[in-house]
Amino acid sequence: MLVPFHKYHALGNDFIVVHRRLSKLTTAQIPKMVKAICDRHSGVGADGVVIYDEARGKIIMRIFNADGGEAEISGNGLRILAHHIYSCAEIKQKRFSIESVTGKNDVVIISEKSEQVVSSVTITPPEFRVKKIPMKMKSQFFIHQRFKTASGELLGTAVNVGNPHIVFFVDNFDFDWRSFGREVESDKRFPQKTNVEFAVVKSRKRIEHRIWERGVGETSASGSGAASTVAAGIINGLLDNDVAVHEPAGKLQIRIDSLDGPIKITGPSTYIATGGYWFMRNAKNHR
Repeated sequence: MLVPFHKYHALGNDFIVVHRRLSKLTTAQIPKMVKAICDRHSGVGADGVVIYDEARGKIIMRIFNADGGEAEISGNGLRILAHHIYSCAEIKQKRFSIESVTGKNDVVIISEKSEQVVSSVTITPPEFRVKKIPMKMKSQFFIHQRFKTASGELLGTAVNVGNPHIVFFVDNFDFDWRSFGREVESDKRFPQKTNVEFAVVKSRKRIEHRIWERGVGETSASGSGAASTVAAGIINGLLDNDVAVHEPAGKLQIRIDSLDGPIKITGPSTYIATGGYWFMRNAKNHR
């Protein structure tokens, strides 16, 4: 079956956008198709897939990681879908909302130039209680505490911004943070696995950020990762409420007016291509 798709990236964090109804995919087929289309050797290649539909006048989205597993939210995936919907004139106004499994996410289209759109989206307030992350710990919170793996030990802060993260503030990236991130992602203390963030604080308004994403691995950018890192920085007294997050491929702006309120993520997204992917439902090579 031919699956129509559109591909975008947000600072190198690339997503494939698929309209659920037009694709004619069944619920059971989606994880298999996602894993196949995201393969960078035999598929189109992407960090994840955004699948969306309209129902009762609402835009409803689901996010899937490259391994076929469903994610709760993605700040970059959300902005990419907003870009797609606005550019394709499915919605003509510059302010609208998108429903995700975490609730309603407000969108503002700030500018559009050629294939690039700058937008801001809101995601759920940060949650630091370990039972909400979820994380298996006896304490109520995991803030600035030692986290040990076979690769070493760092001080971490666990936070949920619609999906689980653990944030490590470090002096530099001159260590094997990828191996550490891989171990932490699948650590038994995280029953749903976790995203892993590393950050160097340059000032109270600027950080450098590296990402090990759950179900994907190293990525060049992450909206929810940037949001969780700033939230962790605020609760640890390291950052102000409006922070420039410098990632390997560019900058995201994160604003958190209150730790009890929504997080705003602002940044660019870029259109890449449109096409059709031939999904062989019963092919053994789509493992």
